[in-house]
Amino acid sequence: MQESGNDERSMRLQKIQALKAEGIIPYVGLFKKTHYADDIASMDNSLFRSAEDVLANPKQPIHFAGRVMTLRDHGGIIFIDVQDMTGNVQVALTENTIKEKGMAFVRSYIDVGDFIGVTGEPFLTKQNKLALHSTTPTLLSKTLRPIPSKHFGIEDTELTYRRRYLETITDEKAKKRFEIRSAFVQGMREWLLSNKFTEVTTRTLQPIAGGTMAEKFSTHHNAFKHDFYLRISNELDLKRAVVGGFDRVFEFAIDFRNEGIDPSHLQEFQMLEWYCAYDNYISGMHMTEQLLRHAIQKSLGGLTAIMYDKTGEAHNVDFAKEIPRTTFNELLLQEGINIHSTLEELQKKARLIGIEESQVNTRSRANLLDDIYKKTARPKIIKPTFVIDYPADLLPLARKKDDDNSVAESYQLVVAGWEVVKGYSELVDPHAQYQAFLDQEKAKQKGDSEAMSFDDDYIIAMEYGMPPLSGCGIGIERMVALLTGQSNVRDVVLFPLLLPKDESDSIIY
Repeated sequence: MQESGNDERSMRLQKIQALKAEGIIPYVGLFKKTHYADDIASMDNSLFRSAEDVLANPKQPIHFAGRVMTLRDHGGIIFIDVQDMTGNVQVALTENTIKEKGMAFVRSYIDVGDFIGVTGEPFLTKQNKLALHSTTPTLLSKTLRPIPSKHFGIEDTELTYRRRYLETITDEKAKKRFEIRSAFVQGMREWLLSNKFTEVTTRTLQPIAGGTMAEKFSTHHNAFKHDFYLRISNELDLKRAVVGGFDRVFEFAIDFRNEGIDPSHLQEFQMLEWYCAYDNYISGMHMTEQLLRHAIQKSLGGLTAIMYDKTGEAHNVDFAKEIPRTTFNELLLQEGINIHSTLEELQKKARLIGIEESQVNTRSRANLLDDIYKKTARPKIIKPTFVIDYPADLLPLARKKDDDNSVAESYQLVVAGWEVVKGYSELVDPHAQYQAFLDQEKAKQKGDSEAMSFDDDYIIAMEYGMPPLSGCGIGIERMVALLTGQSNVRDVVLFPLLLPKDESDSIIY
């Protein structure tokens, strides 16, 4: 197969040399496109002239360009399917309009995969299909490698990740996934901007990795001669913005967490985080519902979708209904423990359900409690559900409940066993935050590599005053994977991180 591909590439290289010898530029700089495929498809068919009239007296009102997907030569007429970002247009070339020299050019130099520009008039074929009658097409960009067949597509999963551009060329469903992702993000942005939120951009390189508990990536800054971390969350910087007078603030950020690989985790991923002054986690849940409904409606055209849990089972999930709430403790009680269980009790339970011994011995009580929940209770949650009131020591940046300091005012949205949203009432008491950071430092000294680092500058910012505050983080890849019926978040990332190949295709000019 590789040898065949190289043969095709060699033949196309020869065509490029022949084109140059004839004074034809194989890679032009400009084509003034007046219409996209969907513009042509939406035209009023009743206004089209008959095929006979168009062939007898062709006009040239439309300039269209795209990639050649198929080329069918019927002697006196050549049909070319040309694809752009909005769809396909069938282009008809006939000898009476482009003459033999033009037909010979197409037969000699145009290949499937090439980009061409055409000028012509739309009409309906005898089969009542839309076509564009064109004069000689302009070769805009010559391709060297043949693209996969749209009929067979790409069967190698790894190749779809390494060369996603081949999948999105040939598979309309794959391309649609990424269009849905774009529309989903834009829908959330629309809702936030219409509700007085300000979009900001915060730093990716951070001297202290904070905002959540996670393993970190580190890098070295040559100019500063200092090591920095790739952010694991933008939470603390966004809260600093609130201190600075931005009452409602949000950011779509790329975060980095040096954790294990599985279908629901990526080491580089996109998060939406927003913070709203003078609100708490109850109003945060209400805003989360409104935000998601708006974005889902915009991206899907409705509020229901077929989603897959982590076992691969499909479920019809409806976001139109009010999302129910259950407490973290209620779920744990069903598993025989509770949020007040001792470390020894949790370690016993963890061993019983198969958590690795090394993890059992090094995790803090809070993290072990979360590990048990994720392994037992969470996979059973299918319909959208807010799990509320997490243990306070699991969320060192969250506000504790006034009537029970062991519990944080917090929520997570779980769908089909996936955590997709986390939010809480933010801790705005600098002294309480100082103590929470100290507790995290103690956990780190005991071997918990995911514990937070002490951030002096953040405490100083809090001491300048922070209003009552609710915050929320939404995992973009997880939400889009669920909405598009994917069981692996890599399938909604255009170019996911992969190890380099041992061998690469040879390139010879």
